[in-house]
Amino acid sequence: MSHRTKSAKSVNVLVLSSAMLLAALPPTAQAQGAVEGRVSITERAGEQTEDIGNTIIYLVRNGAASGRLGAADATIAMNGRAFMPRVRVVPVGSKVSFPNQDPFSHNVFSTSPLARFDLGLYPSGRSRDVTFRRAGVVPIYCNIHPRMTSFVLAVATPYYTQVGADGRWRIPNVAAGEYTVHIWHERATPVERPLTVVASGNPAFDVTLDARGFRFVQHRNKFGREYDRSGPDRY
Repeated sequence: MSHRTKSAKSVNVLVLSSAMLLAALPPTAQAQGAVEGRVSITERAGEQTEDIGNTIIYLVRNGAASGRLGAADATIAMNGRAFMPRVRVVPVGSKVSFPNQDPFSHNVFSTSPLARFDLGLYPSGRSRDVTFRRAGVVPIYCNIHPRMTSFVLAVATPYYTQVGADGRWRIPNVAAGEYTVHIWHERATPVERPLTVVASGNPAFDVTLDARGFRFVQHRNKFGREYDRSGPDRY
């Protein structure tokens, strides 16, 4: 066998080995790019958007694992008869704590089939928590104060973010590939759009949500009944 033939075979083996190694790498070790854009909301005539920052963006990789998930524990405090913040996005498996920062008691609960729980009545200075093990949107309420509402969106992807006060958002280090972009806001119909991510740069992904059909409906208490508004904690 000639020296030239041996060299050619060595090059072929090296190319094949490199290709196999690249294919075996996890998505986060392959080519990556940033995805960014801006969200706006169409409101009814005469109304202005004041809660754009409650919009959640997340990417789900098509036909493949989206990457390694790690829990990212978070906090939703109760302060001034309100959940602060109103919306949280966390990876599946994350724990969310609910500290009571008000000078009176609260009873945090959810009747969602994705995470049904009742933390019971607990006073100022105490905190209780819930682990969200299934993907989806979980509405959360207080059994004493009917206006208190929060949402936890648990996602099965490492690529997620919450929109800024100006509607802009950015997700860095997204592995190149085919994705579905999910855009969620409590007052609008969720939106899904296809997206191809490339390492060389991605065009801005702008989207407009439609909240003109939103109508507020008062939720019921943890027993499925209307709230008693005659007590001292009424609004």
